[in-house]
Amino acid sequence: MSANQVNAFFQRLSAENGEYNKAKVGELGALDAVMLDLKPEVASIGQTIRINFPDVSAFQDQEANDWVPDDASATLLDVPFGQRPGKGILIRSFEQWLTSTNIMDQFIDPMYKRAMEYGNGQIFAQVNSTNFPATATAPAVASYAPITTVPAELDVGSARLAWNVLVRNKVPIRGPQDATILYHPDVHANTLTDPAWAAENIVGARIAEDARQNDAGGMANGAFRFKRRHDVQAPTGTSTNRTGTVTVANGSTAVTGSSTKFLSEVAAVPSTTPPAPGNTVWLTFGADTVSYPVQSVTSDTALTLATPYTGSLTSGNTYTRVTYTGVAMHRFAIALAVRPLPLVNNEGTQSRLVKLGPIGFPVRVMLSYQHLKDGWLLTMDYGMAVKVIRPDFGVMINS
Repeated sequence: MSANQVNAFFQRLSAENGEYNKAKVGELGALDAVMLDLKPEVASIGQTIRINFPDVSAFQDQEANDWVPDDASATLLDVPFGQRPGKGILIRSFEQWLTSTNIMDQFIDPMYKRAMEYGNGQIFAQVNSTNFPATATAPAVASYAPITTVPAELDVGSARLAWNVLVRNKVPIRGPQDATILYHPDVHANTLTDPAWAAENIVGARIAEDARQNDAGGMANGAFRFKRRHDVQAPTGTSTNRTGTVTVANGSTAVTGSSTKFLSEVAAVPSTTPPAPGNTVWLTFGADTVSYPVQSVTSDTALTLATPYTGSLTSGNTYTRVTYTGVAMHRFAIALAVRPLPLVNNEGTQSRLVKLGPIGFPVRVMLSYQHLKDGWLLTMDYGMAVKVIRPDFGVMINS
């Protein structure tokens, strides 16, 4: 591949970084819910950025007092660039791909998707009790114990409570442009079947929001002031072993319990007997790592899975329920900063700064010939920093 061909590759790449790639980048909930600091200035790993907290202490009557000013430096937070996410592809026959569409479709688009997925996943990695503690530490002025909902669901009351907790502590939750509730698709699927949310699901969020906000009672306390976003990268875990043991069989959907409490420990809506249909929880059995959705719970000792059990276990097995961690937060709770890395251009390597997709991650694309591998190495990478900068701007939701 000649130098002219390398230049032609980057020219075609630059020409196709608009609408074509926007249509192919999947929706990632967390990236739309945080403070994004995306700049084209080149940065190096280990470099820091300074994030400002736009806040000061309360006014005081100065009539009989000398001024006691706030130190502006106390509102700055240094965040180091400590990660360099990247991906490489070895291309042995480049000439067949030298059209702009093929370059984008075969190479750049899938790599860029993975670049954004990595950043999205790192945002969710911040959603834990260490970063959102129940006891306030500076610079936070308040922190909150996690809100616990019914299994695998976000109920309207919990959404309302999250809004109320944050607003009482002066977090400016004015609407979906400011704040988001992020949760797993399993939780969203159950939420869609909750009758309390049915108005939104049927007639649309805007009409439902107006109805709730204008209602003098009931759920009129701003349950819809958050944008609700589901994301498959939202954290999941497993509960401790539930009460009793279970019997399962390969190819069967029946689960029989011994001394179990399915109605209270498995059912997503334990207040009804049997539980309301459509609210799904997921279970794991024994040492199995595969989880199975529950179709229905008949009694404390009998339930039916939505898909047949595929493992080899039989009787006397412990079982656990899949748990979910979500977060209700203002976008200033978490900051994600992305910078391109230094460009390298010499006889063996050519690189360019590329910003693709609706978000516009500034990434470095490099192309070099690898003699030992007898092919062209195409790489994409960037410098990244992610940090919870205002723990008092978010509250965790566990289900």
